[in-house]
Amino acid sequence: MTFVTILLWAVQGLVLLVGVYFLYRVATHGRRVRASGAPGFAAVQPGALSGTWNAVVTDEGSHPSFSGRRGHVRVDNGWIGFHADGSPQPTWIVPASQVRGGRNTMFAMSEVWLESAQTGRINLTVSHEHINGFVDNDFKDMRERRYAHEFLLMLGRHGAHVAP
Repeated sequence: MTFVTILLWAVQGLVLLVGVYFLYRVATHGRRVRASGAPGFAAVQPGALSGTWNAVVTDEGSHPSFSGRRGHVRVDNGWIGFHADGSPQPTWIVPASQVRGGRNTMFAMSEVWLESAQTGRINLTVSHEHINGFVDNDFKDMRERRYAHEFLLMLGRHGAHVAP
């Protein structure tokens, strides 16, 4: 065997190992929300009647990467609340029955829109994983669409008016 042949086998093996590691990281990276440390915002078990998601909240027309407020959104016992990272108290809590919501178009920067008298119209990105700030990840974007659908179903079960 020549040096070039050995080098080609080594490079192919390295590419294979990097690919397997990448798939492992995508499949196992932060599937569920970690506890935020704030009262009432601990992670819930899958299938529970309440839910907590990592979230980025932006006002209508704002870009999530530059003006989004990061934290956790929780739907529980007929209420929806947002708890910003680093804040000792929830930023806002609204009865779910007073909230209207739906999915944004595929071209929008956030997956979900919500509207209530207390919050006005806001955009929301929800995820059980860490939400990227400046780097885009198409695989994670597809999963975030699924998380948004799950979030809206949960919100509807708690009395919100969810657009089809």
